[in-house]
Amino acid sequence: MKTEQDLQPNWIQELASSPFNEPMFTEKMKSSVLNSAASGSVKKGRKKRRSPTRLRVITASAFMILLIAAVWGWRESPALQRMIPIQGSGYAAKWTPRSVYTEDGVDKLQAVQGGDFAAGSPAGAWWNLLTPVQELEGKTIRISAVHRDTGTTLEELAETKITSDMAYNDFTRVSSRFALPLSGLWRFDVMVDQENYGDIVVDVPDSSWEPSPSFRSGNYAMTGVEGRLGFIHPPLIADKPNKYMWHFWGRDEELTGDLRITAVKRNTSKIIDVFEVAGLRPSSINGADAAIPTSMSLPSPGLWRIMATINGQLFGSVIVEVDKAQD
Repeated sequence: MKTEQDLQPNWIQELASSPFNEPMFTEKMKSSVLNSAASGSVKKGRKKRRSPTRLRVITASAFMILLIAAVWGWRESPALQRMIPIQGSGYAAKWTPRSVYTEDGVDKLQAVQGGDFAAGSPAGAWWNLLTPVQELEGKTIRISAVHRDTGTTLEELAETKITSDMAYNDFTRVSSRFALPLSGLWRFDVMVDQENYGDIVVDVPDSSWEPSPSFRSGNYAMTGVEGRLGFIHPPLIADKPNKYMWHFWGRDEELTGDLRITAVKRNTSKIIDVFEVAGLRPSSINGADAAIPTSMSLPSPGLWRIMATINGQLFGSVIVEVDKAQD
C-alpha cells in the first residue's frame, strides 16, 4: 500500500533538497524575511509579543513559499534558467558568451557566425584556428556542441582532416553549418587530434514563431520555406497521425542520407522525435530536388517548430499551428 508520501507529486518530494548547488536563498533574503515576520507582529496602536515557536513557524513558511516559487519559476522559464547558475562556483564564467578563446593571454580560436543566426535555421560559421596551417596540416578537427539548459548535444563538425587549402593568411579556417535546434547558450568544443584546442560559447536567439507561409511548387501548395523545404499536408490535429509529403531543395550531397524529423513546442525546450527514415535520395518531383513521404503526429495543440535533419545536420525547419482535436 502506498504511503501518503508516495502519493505526493514528485515536485513536492524534490523540495526536500535544494535544486541549486549555489544558494538561492541568501543571507540578505533570510534577514529580510525575518524582519518582515518581526514587523508583522506589531499591530497599530499596541505591541503584541509572539512566541519564538510561532516566529519560527512564520519564518519557515515564508522560506518554503520562496523556495517553491524559485523551483517552479526556474523549471518553467528558459530565460530564468540562463540567468541562474545550476552548478558549482565558476559555472557562470564557464558559460559566459565569447567568440574568441584565449589561452595564457594569447588568442587561439575565433568563431564567426553567418548573418542573423537563430534557432532552427542553418547560418554557417567560420572557425578560425589562429595557428598557421603548416603546424596543423594532416591533423583532424572535430567540433561538438552542448546546450546549457537541456544538455542536448550534437556534432557541429564531424572529424575532418586539416588540409593545405584551409590556409587563410597566417591562420587556419574551417567552416560548418552552424545549425542549432534550440535557443539559449551553446558551448562548442573544438578538438584537434582528439585533444582540446579551445571552446566558444554562443547565445543563440530564438527564431520567429510566425507560422511558415504557403507556396506553390509543381501543382501543389506546400508549407515551409520556398526553395529550401516544405511539405504537402492536411490540417495538423493534436495527437492524430497522418501522412505528409516532404520536399527538399539543395545539392545532391545535402540530400543524400538518413532523414530525421524532430519538433519542439513554443516556450519549451523539449525536443521530441517525430519520424525517422533511411535512404533519402535526390529525385526530382513536384519541382523539388528530393521528396519523401512521412507519417507525423504532434502531441498537443499550439505552435511547433518541426525540424528536418539529414545525416545529423539540421537542414531547416517549419513553424506550424497544431489544432486541438474536436470532441
